[in-house]
Amino acid sequence: MSDSDRKPRILIVEDHPLIAELVETRLRIEGMQAIKCTSGREALEVVDGELLDVVILDIMMPDVDGYEVLRHIRSRSTTATLPVIFLTAKSTPADIEKGLAMGANYYITKPFSGLDLVRKVRLCLGEHAVSSQPPVVG
Repeated sequence: MSDSDRKPRILIVEDHPLIAELVETRLRIEGMQAIKCTSGREALEVVDGELLDVVILDIMMPDVDGYEVLRHIRSRSTTATLPVIFLTAKSTPADIEKGLAMGANYYITKPFSGLDLVRKVRLCLGEHAVSSQPPVVG
């Protein structure tokens, strides 16, 4: 398989099984390879050991929170530029500002649009999302 045939590898870090499954299914439909983690601690191990293209990261998790995972990603030379999308229920303007200031590429609040999530993943991958629907603003 050549580099151009390789499916993008997307890490989903989400402790809620239903949300993780929904995101994984949507990404697979879009031709991407999804890797799921249910905790921040597990995500740290995967980030350090796998070649990833994008991380979709919840903030509120029981052990290591998403902020700490993002700090870890940004602190390592091998992952410092790895695109990260926060997907979280933390939705105040202060929450969003903090997430983006810490270095998240995008910040999506729950409940979320699957179309919007895929569009932002594709933006992170440097692709142009092809859709018959107009872009979602917001």
